[in-house]
Amino acid sequence: MPLLEVLERELGRFQLELDPKQISTLARYCDELVRWNTKINLTGLKNAELVRRLVVEPAWIAKKLELSGTLADIGSGNGSPAIPLHVVSEMSATHLIEARTRRAAFLRHVVSVLKLEHAVVHRTRLEEVVDELGTLDWVSLQGVALTAELLEAIKKISVSTTRVVWITADPEPPVPPVQTLRLPSTNTEVLIFRLGLRDLS
Repeated sequence: MPLLEVLERELGRFQLELDPKQISTLARYCDELVRWNTKINLTGLKNAELVRRLVVEPAWIAKKLELSGTLADIGSGNGSPAIPLHVVSEMSATHLIEARTRRAAFLRHVVSVLKLEHAVVHRTRLEEVVDELGTLDWVSLQGVALTAELLEAIKKISVSTTRVVWITADPEPPVPPVQTLRLPSTNTEVLIFRLGLRDLS
């Protein structure tokens, strides 16, 4: 089954309504992800699970949280959740932060092919790019451990209104979340934190 059909089916399961351009862009992202995954290891997910976990679930999160403004995605890797978040939201800027060279190359390719305006790839670690980012409205992480060092780096780009979205199966958050979402099709939790300077002082 073509990935576009899989995507439309999964969007229906999640009761998500997107406009045709957004659906077309996300389907193209799926195609590029599958194609590049034969060259470099981007994901072990396939077919419907790939579409659901890497595309539809982030799109559901974006709609649920009504994302807008500026976003930094830490450890962007295969582009999820950053690319779906960017495509379905009103983001004025999205920063995809990925230290690994080949994955950063994939991200730059996808941003170019999908013509994602205001999306920028940084081949570095967050700790090394904080001065370039300024303060942010949103920070997202998936499959990334929230270490003390990373929390301190996030603190530097956060104000009291910045929200950190951590998509995780880890039941032990490092600080209490202000909101928790549970994805409809899995046990994956989405923990939302506020880590602004005033909150951690």
